[in-house]
Amino acid sequence: MNYPRLGSSLAAISFALLVPCLALSHGAEAEEKTAHVEDEGDEAHPAAGHHDLVHPFMAHMGMPDGPGEVSLRVTSIQERNGPDAAGTYAFHIEAGVADRLGLHLRNDGVGKHESTEMMLQYAVLRSASGSDGLAVIGELEFPTGPAAENRSRGLFGLSFAVTPAPILKIDSVVHYGPEEKMIEWEIAFVSRLTKKIFPTLEFRGESSKDMSLTNSLLAFKFKVTPQNTIAGCHILALM
Repeated sequence: MNYPRLGSSLAAISFALLVPCLALSHGAEAEEKTAHVEDEGDEAHPAAGHHDLVHPFMAHMGMPDGPGEVSLRVTSIQERNGPDAAGTYAFHIEAGVADRLGLHLRNDGVGKHESTEMMLQYAVLRSASGSDGLAVIGELEFPTGPAAENRSRGLFGLSFAVTPAPILKIDSVVHYGPEEKMIEWEIAFVSRLTKKIFPTLEFRGESSKDMSLTNSLLAFKFKVTPQNTIAGCHILALM
């Protein structure tokens, strides 16, 4: 069986069916929220709501987005090894499928990274604002790049999000791959410097009996509209 084609086809079909439904749901939700704000004024906005801070640069959100919400993160990446430099890009699509349930589709290096991940995230504990809590994860990674083996693998894990202050959000995800006995983890600290500037510090790593690798990332995200941000970052690999 051709796993790359099967996995890519499943991902494309799932997303193609999902987007129109989410777009319609998002429009209805936006109209409902607008009417709600007109009725209640400033009291409709909590002090630390779900969208007061931006998404992390590359790391997963600790909690899924709300139903009807769709977020796309596209990152241009340049890799340098001595005098040689090569470029690629990463994408991360997040969608709120239903109450407490989110879908993620992500690849950290299209054409170079050996796999694309599809993840379902379900919030088992959630704050009133929806921004903090604990979620369980089921994930499928299927080969879409220069994979050594033509097969998929399943992972499971936990994620959490906490807002210790109105200007700071922490998102963390831990995955475990039973076949490789590998732990993958991410943690992101998203802060707010001004209403439009958001410094972000992230750490990501993998650990198994054969190797251990940690990456750190420092980024600044700039909110150009209430729904759109641009950013620049620097990544450092630590063994």
